[in-house]
Amino acid sequence: MTEAQIDTKASALRRQHIALHLAHRWFAFLEAPGSDLDFHLTIFHPQVLLSGNRGGHLFARDHESLKAWFAAVPNGVSSHHIVHSNYSTADDGDGLLNMVVAYQSPSNSGMHGSIISYQTRIEFASGSARFTALDKTPILSDTKSEYHTSWSTNRVLARVHAELGGITKSDGKLLAVLGSGSTQVSAYVTATEGSPAYEALVTCAGGDKADISAVCLKLKDDGKEPMPTIEQIEVLALKWPGIV
Repeated sequence: MTEAQIDTKASALRRQHIALHLAHRWFAFLEAPGSDLDFHLTIFHPQVLLSGNRGGHLFARDHESLKAWFAAVPNGVSSHHIVHSNYSTADDGDGLLNMVVAYQSPSNSGMHGSIISYQTRIEFASGSARFTALDKTPILSDTKSEYHTSWSTNRVLARVHAELGGITKSDGKLLAVLGSGSTQVSAYVTATEGSPAYEALVTCAGGDKADISAVCLKLKDDGKEPMPTIEQIEVLALKWPGIV
């Protein structure tokens, strides 16, 4: 990774954020053209295993075969929304990030979609984090007919989780607002694929305080860098019905 180095003794929560940072980068790369494939491959171990159907089908076993897999991915618009994730630590210290992802791809023949179970393993070594294995197994059909973009959401969450994971060289303002102990993070963004500038509503819960933190971010994004640049942070005051 090109951002701040990862402490080998990073807490499980920090590693969870780093794992989710990698996941959102992985999905955003698939959703809009323009990113550097060679640089993107740095988030994968040189002998990464990409499989499907619970390991029943092998898509790639190293960087070269992963390049071929990326080349075969259709260039059409697609979206990947992480609707649920679970992080744990393996006996050898690797991170295990499991996700349920809603996938959509519109085409002339209609909307194609599925609910996909992702199981991933992440190595934390040599001051960086990278996928060593990923399995993607469709478990249900996604029958929604309306397309919901996710590129900008994944770009924003890649940035936010990097901040919470402590792997950016930023001024630390966003981390200070959201709280280093934040466990539940969400973002609402509707910018279409490849947008150069957009705003995002980001909320976090389970942080240093017992309440929810919310910010509005203004971002610039050339689509080539691994993450967008935060231009402005506006802290929002939350008001709950019936509470003075």
